[in-house]
Amino acid sequence: MHEIELNGSRIYVLPVIKGLVSEGEKVRAAISELGPKAVGISISKEELEGLRSYEGEEIELSDQEEAYKAGLLEFGEVLLPPPCYTEAVKVTDELGIPLIPIDMNEELFSERYCELIGGLELMKESFLSHRVARKRFAMDSAEEFVLDYDKKVNGGRGISLLNAQREGHMAEVVGSVSSEKPDVLVIVELERSHGLIDALSVVSEKRSG
Repeated sequence: MHEIELNGSRIYVLPVIKGLVSEGEKVRAAISELGPKAVGISISKEELEGLRSYEGEEIELSDQEEAYKAGLLEFGEVLLPPPCYTEAVKVTDELGIPLIPIDMNEELFSERYCELIGGLELMKESFLSHRVARKRFAMDSAEEFVLDYDKKVNGGRGISLLNAQREGHMAEVVGSVSSEKPDVLVIVELERSHGLIDALSVVSEKRSG
């Protein structure tokens, strides 16, 4: 877990692996032990609403998501929706801690996606989605697999720029939350955690300068 000071508040960044059942307990333990005044979660407000209304219906996966799940199964039980997020909802509700979605809402994400992802990259993405099951990924650990998967599947220029903008957006939201709450825990998918930490450092420098 990474710590950074922002607006006189302590920000704790907890990287998680989406899908692994064991990550749910990690999230529960972190929230229970830290007792933060707010928890940020790296999903959109619409996704959070979806988690709260989920009633066990089957989730259809894309080819890329199936490949991700297949790789992750090498390291433990996998469940959807991701336990790292569903457990965050449960624990914060139990403890009465505000849970704040920090990722772009669907409208903003769609707008940025259309701006940054060109037609050629869309064609490459479509082609890759049918071949991703044949790709080889680093399998020494769940962390290595997730980071290698992200690099090989989401490494196009447009997608990389979009993810960087997501990380910057999340950092700004966390910065706003930290101006009101003294201790904030941020739950973020591992593959976006390093960029978020860097973006939080930028936000901290701007606000202290």
